[in-house]
Amino acid sequence: MLRKKVSEKDGSAQVGAAVQKAVNYEVSIADLARRSEKRAWIVATLSMVVTVMTAGGYYYMLPLKEKVPYLVMADAYSGTSTIAKLEANFGGRTITTSEALARSNIARFIIARESFDLSIIGQRDWNTVSAMGTTNVVNEYRALHSSNNPLRPLNTYGKLRAVRVNILSITLIGGKGQPYKGATVRFQRTVYDKNSTLSTLLDNKIATMGFVYQDNLEMSDSLRVENPLGFRVTDYRVDNDYSSLPAAPAAGAVINAQHQAAAQQPGTSVVDPNAANVSGAVPQGGVPLQQGALPQGGVPQQQAQPAFPDQMQPPGLPAIQPQGTPNNVNGASGR
Repeated sequence: MLRKKVSEKDGSAQVGAAVQKAVNYEVSIADLARRSEKRAWIVATLSMVVTVMTAGGYYYMLPLKEKVPYLVMADAYSGTSTIAKLEANFGGRTITTSEALARSNIARFIIARESFDLSIIGQRDWNTVSAMGTTNVVNEYRALHSSNNPLRPLNTYGKLRAVRVNILSITLIGGKGQPYKGATVRFQRTVYDKNSTLSTLLDNKIATMGFVYQDNLEMSDSLRVENPLGFRVTDYRVDNDYSSLPAAPAAGAVINAQHQAAAQQPGTSVVDPNAANVSGAVPQGGVPLQQGALPQGGVPQQQAQPAFPDQMQPPGLPAIQPQGTPNNVNGASGR
């Protein structure tokens, strides 16, 4: 009896162990299935994320091939051509802050340097050129208006005429991640008669200049107002712009009545006395005039930089004598 009870206990223990192993096996299989399912969801989620990112990248890159229209404009008079990109949003053209400041400073310097009006030159133009120009640039400006220069603007235009500047274009040199370091400026000069209130085209000029910004520039308060950012013109040169359009007749000019008579009488030629003032016109005698020049007996107009008479020169700025022969292009000497 005792042996039978012992054997029954051993059998039940073996059965329990076998059942326990079976239970553990089922648990292991279920655990493996849960882990596999979890890994599958992770892989599926990552695949969906990669798919969405790839689709977004393709959408961002589209269109892979784009046709960009350009407009080529040719000048019928000079033959020069310019290329412009056509944009749908013409009013939304963006401009960087540095480009806007550079254009503003360049325009202010050109207007102050090349214009002349005896009544206002001492109030603004002289200080602007002195504040924005380096020593060599300011010395050339002073030499232009020196009393020893026979072609200084004061002798040419006097008190009743003024030279005014119209900026045509400003092309900056530099950019694309680099600071702007220069510019090419095309501008037009006109002579304004204060008595007749008429403006006559003088000439077209092209200026090439180099500039820098000096944050440690020391100057007086009056000059700091004119140049708060330390804009300094290091090099400056002006040449005739021969690629400009022919000059139009002066605004307000009255057509001579003899023209109408000549139109009615064939074979009769009438000379317009105002035709010599137009750039490129040939006066009587067959000798062509230079651009901006007046006919014989008129006042020479070989230079039109802004003038500053000696009696209006600010105190403390010594007058610099011109060196060498006067320059017929801009009236300044020592260039």
